[in-house]
Amino acid sequence: MVSSILTNNGALTALQSLKSTQKNLLNTQNRISTGLKVATAKDNAATWAVGTAMRSDIANTKQVSENLSVSSSIVATAQTAAEQIADLVKQIRTKVTSAQNPAVDKAQVQADIDGYIGTISSIVSAASFKGVNLIDSAGSQNVLTSVNSVNGVSTASYTALSKQNLSVEDGSMLSSLKNLTVLSRADQTLSNLNDGVQKVNLTATGGALDLKSGNELEVKYIDETGTDRTLTVKLTKNITTVEKLVEFLNADAGFSEKFTADRSIVNGTASTTDFTLSAKNRDSSLRLGSNSGTSSVSLTDVLKVVAGADGIAPATNALGTALNDIDGAASTLEMTFANKPLQLGDEFVVSLDLTPGTVTTDKGDITYKLKVVGDDYETGDRIFDGSSVDDRVFVIAVAASDVTNTNVTGKDIATVLKDALVEGTGANGWDIDNVTGLTGGGFLAAAAAAGVNYGVEVDTASGALRLTSADGTDALLGFNSSKTDYDTLLSKLDEATTNVANAAASFGTAATRIDMQKDFLDKLADTLTTGLGALVDADMSEEAARLQALQVQEQLGTQALSIANQAPQSILSLFR
Repeated sequence: MVSSILTNNGALTALQSLKSTQKNLLNTQNRISTGLKVATAKDNAATWAVGTAMRSDIANTKQVSENLSVSSSIVATAQTAAEQIADLVKQIRTKVTSAQNPAVDKAQVQADIDGYIGTISSIVSAASFKGVNLIDSAGSQNVLTSVNSVNGVSTASYTALSKQNLSVEDGSMLSSLKNLTVLSRADQTLSNLNDGVQKVNLTATGGALDLKSGNELEVKYIDETGTDRTLTVKLTKNITTVEKLVEFLNADAGFSEKFTADRSIVNGTASTTDFTLSAKNRDSSLRLGSNSGTSSVSLTDVLKVVAGADGIAPATNALGTALNDIDGAASTLEMTFANKPLQLGDEFVVSLDLTPGTVTTDKGDITYKLKVVGDDYETGDRIFDGSSVDDRVFVIAVAASDVTNTNVTGKDIATVLKDALVEGTGANGWDIDNVTGLTGGGFLAAAAAAGVNYGVEVDTASGALRLTSADGTDALLGFNSSKTDYDTLLSKLDEATTNVANAAASFGTAATRIDMQKDFLDKLADTLTTGLGALVDADMSEEAARLQALQVQEQLGTQALSIANQAPQSILSLFR
């Protein structure tokens, strides 16, 4: 080896080795400091590029998972609301069933039902999470469930959550609850409970009564089974006028449970001698009188005064009659309509009999159905659909334009129905006299004729529609509007129950899917993180061993460089 003072090959070699050792030592220290073997693109460009892409995927996956947490809360809000609504529908069903009890106040039951329906509407409006409501309309709500990267191209994947319109509106899943009522149309359109109930007219001759406290009044009636019954009312005070008699009867618990007494008030003038008795309400099948008549229900001794348990004999003419009883005379139907419009499809049924038999129906029965129909018809026109000449059922048109406008009054409705009955039985209507072959059968607006016609008028003071017979041989059986059928109500509730249950189940399924997807994304993020670590993370055990080795190499390199730097001193010794 050439000894030179110009070139110290040993020092150069030692220096290069030391530089390499220090470079490796710096890299090892960086890996230990960062925990990464590929921290920058300079470390390993290809691996760094893959790692950067994976870090982006992991961050995006975690964000999608966070989004699903919010979506889960949105669905949970809708599910909770749907379950609450399902419970309210159950409560409504219970109320509808309770209304079938004749002792229950249907108006109060209806108020409860309306309250429940109002609560449903309130829940629908409030079931919103950060402005997103899944139960107030139809359609769908897209939820981001993943972002997939294929060949460097990212594609979003969505799941459509079906909205469930649980509002109580037309076209909604709970539309069957709209206008749900346990009240019949008669209850909604007529003002009094005994509107449309056959009233038996009674007359106290002279109007002067002499009823004594302790006397008893007997009311003859036929019960639901067709059995003759007598209701006894004990007088607890003296009664001298028809007005006071009516007040006392209606105040008596036993009488008022089944019947109602009314003063006869025609065109604003109250009679001092005439009054009426009737069943309490339209749902009752009780009928005043007895089955003792040979060709009709007997109205003899409908109201009678007797001595009673106290043994106080009634005075002569106590009821204005020598025998202390009052026979039923003509029957009356009165209907006082509410000041609100009728609806298309409303139907009012007038049942009457020109040759009444007993409680069974015979061929003397005639039924007129007044039906509110579209404007292709005029009031009084014949409607063939639903009519039966053989069964003497005749459907008469009531033009919707006459009774459905918002400012119509009860008196207006009464007038239109009167016109329908009068015109509908005349030449422009059914001309029922000729159709049925009966003598009579039509209505007259002026007056009733026994065995021939019934009178129809509108009271000038009250606006009530009044139908009257000439005497007790003609029977006005009833005037009723479309009744609310329990089976129909149950059908509507079944539909609502099924729909809301399906809605809640749909939200439950969606919540499960979202939770499963979120769990998957969380595990996917962990898996990707593990894969990324395998690519770029430093093996700290290996790096620690390498660090110790490099530190030793650095010391040795420094020592070698120091020895190499002493070589020129040896050359100088040659020249001494």
